Amino acid sequence: MQSLKPKQFLWPLVAIYAVLAIIYSTLTPIFEASDELWHYPMVHYIATHHFNLPVQDAAVATLWRQEGSQPPLYYLAAALLTSGIDTSNLEFTRRQNPHADIGFVRPDGNLNMITHRDNAEGFPWQGAALAVHIARLFSIVLGAGTVMVTFALASAIFPDRPVVVVGATALNAFLPMFLFISGTVNNDNMSNLLGNLLCLLIVLLLRSNQAPRWRDYIIIGLVAGGGLLAKLNIGFLIPLVGAAFLVLSIRLKNWRPLIFGAIISGGITILIAGWWYARNWQLYGDFTGLNVFLDIVGRRVIPTNAAQLWAERNSFTQAYWGLFGGMNVPMPETVYAILNIIGVIGLVGALVFMLVTLFKRAWPLQRWLLILPPLLWSIISFLSYIRWTAETQASQGRLLFGTLSAICMFMALGLTWWWPRRLRPAVMGVVSFGFLTVAALAPFLVIAPAYAKPERLAAQEAILVFRDAEGRGIALSEYSIRENIVTPDSTVWLDTRWQIDRAVNQNWSLFTHLVTPDEVIIAQRDVYPGGGLLATADLNSGFAWNNPIAIPIPGIAYAPMPLTIELGWYNIETGERLRLENGDETIVLGQVQLVPSESDLNVPNPTTLDFGHLLELVGYEVSDISPNAGQEITLALYWRALQPIPDDYTIFAHIIDPATTGIYASSDAQPAVGSRPTSGWQQGEIIEDRHTLIVNSDTPPAIYELEIGAYQQIDERFERLRLITGEGALANDFAYLTRVRVLPREDISQ
Repeated sequence: MQSLKPKQFLWPLVAIYAVLAIIYSTLTPIFEASDELWHYPMVHYIATHHFNLPVQDAAVATLWRQEGSQPPLYYLAAALLTSGIDTSNLEFTRRQNPHADIGFVRPDGNLNMITHRDNAEGFPWQGAALAVHIARLFSIVLGAGTVMVTFALASAIFPDRPVVVVGATALNAFLPMFLFISGTVNNDNMSNLLGNLLCLLIVLLLRSNQAPRWRDYIIIGLVAGGGLLAKLNIGFLIPLVGAAFLVLSIRLKNWRPLIFGAIISGGITILIAGWWYARNWQLYGDFTGLNVFLDIVGRRVIPTNAAQLWAERNSFTQAYWGLFGGMNVPMPETVYAILNIIGVIGLVGALVFMLVTLFKRAWPLQRWLLILPPLLWSIISFLSYIRWTAETQASQGRLLFGTLSAICMFMALGLTWWWPRRLRPAVMGVVSFGFLTVAALAPFLVIAPAYAKPERLAAQEAILVFRDAEGRGIALSEYSIRENIVTPDSTVWLDTRWQIDRAVNQNWSLFTHLVTPDEVIIAQRDVYPGGGLLATADLNSGFAWNNPIAIPIPGIAYAPMPLTIELGWYNIETGERLRLENGDETIVLGQVQLVPSESDLNVPNPTTLDFGHLLELVGYEVSDISPNAGQEITLALYWRALQPIPDDYTIFAHIIDPATTGIYASSDAQPAVGSRPTSGWQQGEIIEDRHTLIVNSDTPPAIYELEIGAYQQIDERFERLRLITGEGALANDFAYLTRVRVLPREDISQ
């Protein structure tokens, strides 16, 4: 690389990027990318409503949800490109999977957000599918622009280091998550380009020793205005633009750059984007529209702290390197580990380079002025990301792609500068080839298999058939239970084989329950068949498939306990169930034995619940989990002090209905009926704490949760301890133990 000019690499890298992005775009089913399920309906609304924008109302459910609160430039452009297409089949095509595990990785799949119709999505594309793919192609073009900006930025700052220029461009072009997002309908593609481009323009402004030309002011105004109309965070770059004009004016001893920059560039920026911010103020009383955005997408219920954000680091880094689908299609953990090591070496190496350069005074002030904008933009973007993710669940590293050009440049610098000059091209070449390999394999080995429908099997003799009122039915032909002994926080695996006995006309959901002898459901799995990928109304008579089912058992499930496995079919929209020939709605497949987790503490039903790093619940025991109304039960809690506790805490135990927060039995007392206040506990000591719960005599028969927690009364306030996850994050200020089934009140006189 050192002997060749960087420009010789630019177009080949852009071409490889384009090919890869098209592959990602083609192999990722429509609406199966981060928020595309809502981004495209925003495009569709604008295209079908004369380019008007929707008015957001958190109380009204819409197809575009929170995306209607986003700055509209990307949506307007995509709507312009697709407005001539008949997309009236959008809702037919966009058939949602009602059970999709969005944001969660499950062992038996169910990751697809859409149950896809081949006749609506197959090539040649038509209708909504065609519009989505055209908008995706537009995104790919925007992504190519970002790759070129990365090349230009690195060239402007490191013209003497061609290996950094080419390496940064390759890291950008071959980043799997960037390729994935660039191949989807997502407004980030516009903001990524404009944010990185505006940073580049600031650098070029600072590099100049001449007053800007008229067109320079205009271009900066156009990009800044477009950026503010593409994503709110680009507003943080505006002060850097003003600072660049100020520095240039001081250097030239001429105030014209600052004055003209404010008037021309600033005026164009306001002209392009000002109307949208004024509209927000008029409609929502908020220039940014963020309040209504958060009202729709949801704010964090649990306050965040540094430990909480640190606990989310894995999802952050995964979503930077490549976490596909609805944040639920990961690459292998080994890939993330290697990429994380490369990332740490690159960024730490860049920091060390700058410290060494500063210490040696190897750069003049002019050179430092060039590197400051991308450095500050990276820092500001990260801090704004932290602020944003503290408001709502948004732990996704891809949200930093607005400064991706700077990140890739610093990473290429940090990976190479400390090697001997002759080895730097080889080092950067190996890293780039590694990125290319991962990027090229991921669509074929990760994304496509995740959405591959189950293989159609030959029909065989049925064991039994679930039928609707018209005699249409789904037949079970084989089943088996993989393990007969399980523990809390493990999984019950079933292998089932189904076939359509007679084609049904509804989409039925398969449910599987783990039920105690007292008919309390402690775990369940509700899915569309085929791991969520099949809709029963699409299947013809005789269609057969294998259907593994993984039922997760809660970590606090009460043991020992035999659990019965029940299975059936229902319609999620109507509640209707398919029935067996004898009228039953479920079949019992067998039993598993739930045994306690291993523990050295000699307590019943071992568990681990950390309350505020002070109290740890290490086990519990309940005298009866199916009491009658009016009956009393005994709950024994086994606590361990994690450290000396300066205050006295009250332990509460409730039988509660989570839906209404109605409490039907309660006990609030200091541990061991007040005889063992927490301030007297020794670190590591196990305390047995018994509570008597008398179920209200008028409690409606139903299934309730057994809730516990700890609080301290300060004046008139009750401050509860929060649960701490294994990674140190804050969780709820209560914990559910086992479910409790309350039976009707017995007549004592009988």
